Amino acid sequence: MRLLAILMLTMLTMLTGCSMKSFYTPAATVTGAAIGSIGGPVGAGLGAGVAYAGAELWTLEDENKQLVTAITTGDVQGIVAAQMRGQEGKINEVTSGIWTTLKYAALVVLGIMSIPLFITRSNAKKIDKICEETKNAKTD
Repeated sequence: MRLLAILMLTMLTMLTGCSMKSFYTPAATVTGAAIGSIGGPVGAGLGAGVAYAGAELWTLEDENKQLVTAITTGDVQGIVAAQMRGQEGKINEVTSGIWTTLKYAALVVLGIMSIPLFITRSNAKKIDKICEETKNAKTD
């Protein structure tokens, strides 16, 4: 029966998303009361109170570590964001310069690629003129 109760408690803990830290305070209070009960009802009360206070301090210490981590992480992210705001102008300048260079390079490439087209057109006209002169010369 005890095994079933332990299994049920374990399943509830795992399935409900509760952390084990939430059980430290009640467990410490019950344990403190049980140990203090050796001295009678007053001892049980004192044991429960001392155990409860110790468990709460231990839990708060962990929460404070999480709070300090969150604050520190937030501060670092804020500092990085402030530095990035200062760099945005430079980044935009560099990006603009790169785009301008790419546009000029594209124009140069198009110009170089269009040269053979104009040469071919000019040669085609010369060849057509020669062919027409040859036809006319044969017919005359």
